[in-house]
Amino acid sequence: MADGDEDRLATSRVVTTVFEQILEAVHEGTLLPGERISDAVLAAQFGVSRTPVREALQRLREIGIIEASPSRFTRVAVVTPEQTAQAYVVWLALYRALVEEVVPRVAEGTFEQLEEDHAQFLIALTKLDLQRIATTNFQFFSRLPAESHNPALQRAIVSVVHIVRLGSLHLPEYIDLEALGRAQGLLLEAVRLRDVMFARDALKLLAQIEVPQD
Repeated sequence: MADGDEDRLATSRVVTTVFEQILEAVHEGTLLPGERISDAVLAAQFGVSRTPVREALQRLREIGIIEASPSRFTRVAVVTPEQTAQAYVVWLALYRALVEEVVPRVAEGTFEQLEEDHAQFLIALTKLDLQRIATTNFQFFSRLPAESHNPALQRAIVSVVHIVRLGSLHLPEYIDLEALGRAQGLLLEAVRLRDVMFARDALKLLAQIEVPQD
């Protein structure tokens, strides 16, 4: 491998690491909606140059987590309940296509991961630990896209799922968490049985969950 290729690979890894750490901070609430971000501060925090930080921020802009105004500000996006509801509709449509493709052939290891995610979700639900509920729910529904053989579908799901998660953390009231748990359970059973009809029932239940607007 040429030196230039090695440098690009190293830079790409740094960008990915910075991207993931910023995204995690947003989802954990360490970085809040509307909070301004400085590439210089982040570069110092991560011990890297500003170039990979800027690339990571650009990736985050592309999926709607970061918003920027040239020469004015870069900040964590403010996702309104209306935007969350709109993104949720899109996510549901994409996820319907996903389950039709992957449920008949999900790997055993993925089923075990889903089972653990669902168990952790239920534990968090009994404690009403909202941050943990959001995290385990996100993990649960992020397992199946990796099983898809359709890269365009995978990219489309990623492009909206983070908006749904960010927006759901700052709604005026809770969504129906019990219904969300039941939908997870149905989808888990669908994967276990490789039954697309069960998966469709899970998506119907998810579609009945309303995103609070006021």
